[in-house]
Amino acid sequence: MKWIDKYKKSIFHKLILTVLEKHILSKSTFLRGLQCSKSLYLYKYFIQKRDAVSKEQQAVFNRGNRVGVLAQKLFPGGVDATPAKRSNNLAAVENTKKLIESGVEVIYEAAFQHNQVLAILDILVKKEDKWYAYEVKSSTKVSPTYLMDASLQYWVISNSGVSLADFSLIIINNQYVRNGSVDLNGLFSAKSVLKETINNQSFIEENITRSKSVIDTPAEPDVKIGEHCFSPYSCDFMGTCWKSVPANSIFEITGVKKSELFNLYNAGYKTALQIPEKNELDKNANIHIQAIKKNEAVIDKAAITAFLEKIKYPVFFMDFETFMPAVPLYDKTKPYQHIPFQYSLHYKKTKTSGLEHFEFLAEQHTDPRRAFIEALLKHTESEGTILVYDILMERNVLNGLKKDFPEYASEIELRIDRMVDLVQPFQSRSYYHPSMKNSFSMKNLLPALVPELNYSDLNIGSGSMAMIAYENLNKETDMFKILETRESLLEYCKLDTLAMVKVFEVLESVSK
Repeated sequence: MKWIDKYKKSIFHKLILTVLEKHILSKSTFLRGLQCSKSLYLYKYFIQKRDAVSKEQQAVFNRGNRVGVLAQKLFPGGVDATPAKRSNNLAAVENTKKLIESGVEVIYEAAFQHNQVLAILDILVKKEDKWYAYEVKSSTKVSPTYLMDASLQYWVISNSGVSLADFSLIIINNQYVRNGSVDLNGLFSAKSVLKETINNQSFIEENITRSKSVIDTPAEPDVKIGEHCFSPYSCDFMGTCWKSVPANSIFEITGVKKSELFNLYNAGYKTALQIPEKNELDKNANIHIQAIKKNEAVIDKAAITAFLEKIKYPVFFMDFETFMPAVPLYDKTKPYQHIPFQYSLHYKKTKTSGLEHFEFLAEQHTDPRRAFIEALLKHTESEGTILVYDILMERNVLNGLKKDFPEYASEIELRIDRMVDLVQPFQSRSYYHPSMKNSFSMKNLLPALVPELNYSDLNIGSGSMAMIAYENLNKETDMFKILETRESLLEYCKLDTLAMVKVFEVLESVSK
């Protein structure tokens, strides 16, 4: 039976080697460790405590993947090193090694590992017997985080025996305008970051050692909450680390530097109730504190009356929905341009008259802009104030449509001139309710002012979800899902403008 013992030992030996070879750090965990060692530790050992990924965040990840695949066409004819089982990173490293040895000159998803640190590069290209690395980002600029990302990859790849002649980040050129089929060389821009990555090598090596030490230490790092929780990204363990932060915390105070808020928090001022009357905070912060302490709205009736005097009946309550494709879908559009696809209008002829409702939702698979603006101009051709909530987006969209359709420029300008921003009395704290929690979004305003209305029962309950839903319609083939999504979009946008009507009525009642 000695051969059985020998066989078992052989299998055990192979398993031990596999465990030893498995990576400890990847570029994502390395960057996580740079932001917070506690986040790295929790991710490695208590990933079940991680906050759920929102639909909005998942959409960002999916967009990045699509952009990465599209960028591969800049270097056609390559071979993908991804193994059949995508999570088998050791197989990906082995595949990459074999592809290099066999003379393949363009490799997608090239995987390298050194000293138990894994790096998967988007595109590796050999030109004139030299290797060039390309990492693709769906952003329009190079950030410090992207430089750290590239620096770690350079460290792993160069220490794996591949000498890189250059390392570039491929980003999206936000000045590119589509005209016909997508011009990949116009859409993408390659920025060499070789100098920066080389300069960062000692920093990378030091922090690899530090991060491994964090993972090897049995005890969870004792890291207090701080500004690092938000930089460069909001941490996905805030549900764990921030669970002891009480309701009405001082972090709900806006307009104050986070560093100052953390100084107050660490000095023992956990909630707004604990802030003394005499303090060095600004007027708006003190209005929030006052509302929390009194547990009632703070109202400046004179300011609200002055605001209402700007508004003349009839009144249109208007809201737009847009989406922002990274890769332009239509001629004469740029990456991440706001493309309007939907609006809702509630119309009130006089203060005492009933409501009328108008709406528009573009058909999928078509450029929605012309149909959008033609319908909007028709629905708003009568006189009267056009109320919007947070005017910046609607104004920017209309100004963009003026350029896209100059034949309607004068009419569009008339609509812009009639617009008044309903957010003004809330942003200026002329009306401030403690339930608003220092946020002026309609989602926070409604529970405070109009509790009978809410978005919680809707299939689509936010502008970002509406954006994702409409963009997905362009890929959907199931007619029932298309109809359901369109109905949900109409329901959401209609509630947005109905909410504006009800909020406006609250202001009118206060003015009385």
